[in-house]
Amino acid sequence: MSKTEETLRACGRWICHSFDILKAILMRVIFALHATIAIIRIVVTKGDYWYLLNMCGVNFLLIELIVTIVKRKGKEPKWFSPCFFLYICTMIPPIWFLEINRINVKLGIAPMNQTEGDELTSMIEKGLISKANLNDKTKLLSLSVDDWVVAIEVTFLMTIIVGRWMLPKGRISRSALSQLLLVYLSLASDMIDLLSIFQEDKVIRNTEMVYSILAVFSWSTFQFSLNLVATRGRNFRAEPDPFNIDIPSVAKDQPRRTEKRSISTLCQKLCSSELPSIFITILMQDLPFLVLRLIAVIHFEVQSYTTIFFTCKNLFILFLQFYRLWSICMEHLDQESTVDNEISSRPEPSKEPLDTQLI
Repeated sequence: MSKTEETLRACGRWICHSFDILKAILMRVIFALHATIAIIRIVVTKGDYWYLLNMCGVNFLLIELIVTIVKRKGKEPKWFSPCFFLYICTMIPPIWFLEINRINVKLGIAPMNQTEGDELTSMIEKGLISKANLNDKTKLLSLSVDDWVVAIEVTFLMTIIVGRWMLPKGRISRSALSQLLLVYLSLASDMIDLLSIFQEDKVIRNTEMVYSILAVFSWSTFQFSLNLVATRGRNFRAEPDPFNIDIPSVAKDQPRRTEKRSISTLCQKLCSSELPSIFITILMQDLPFLVLRLIAVIHFEVQSYTTIFFTCKNLFILFLQFYRLWSICMEHLDQESTVDNEISSRPEPSKEPLDTQLI
């Protein structure tokens, strides 16, 4: 290989690393800015600067950015994404505080915070701004509590999806990535609808139900930090060639080792398939969401059409997921039995002496 080709390849690798580092910096800066806005909003709402302690999560995000640039050259880990985990851990407390504050205001337990309105009124009275020339900043200050909470929750999930788009895990095709993003959009819509149960008065008057919904919502968001969710394709098609197996040594000399090897091979194939992804989706979203919605519909008599629709959707998806688990396991068992039958039915090589074969 000539020096020119080596130089071009080195330049290509450097450009790829530069793009990876640039995307890593961009997404983590977006995470930090969004988390900072949510934290400042809860400080303004509650009027207590102790809530600024949540900024520790933003600092950890910046530390993780330095580690990613120095150690991993902008690459993401294979199974677990620390930046998404830190971003979710930073955003969960402000969402809890804002939702609980909105519920308390709605129930009349906590008075509505008029800080922004009083500040805006005083600025108009002093002539600093005019009602006819309100800019975007003053319009943001005049947003209601419900608008702020919904905006932070929706942008939180949308930022995660954009981050997954900008920072895909491993080698993934464009079609697979687009399909994965559609799956994430479906999951995000399901999460937002779960929080819409707070519109029911019977639900928000029950403290245990409120905390359960927030806990399940928080639990479901952590699935975005696990890269196993990206395993949506069927990557267990590659099967061992039975004709390349040493039959005498495997079939007769080591039968027990063969059985153990087949079991371990089956377990490896099941783990490398979409089984982990299905289990994560069931345990972290479909099953707990279904339980909460059934409690809301049956016990609290929630008759919202969207809640009933998503309850039926979760039930149907849960049934399909279990059916998918059963079909994958059966396919693997059938394939293993087929390979074993082909191996056992293959004729053994002749064991006659060498002289006889030559004659």
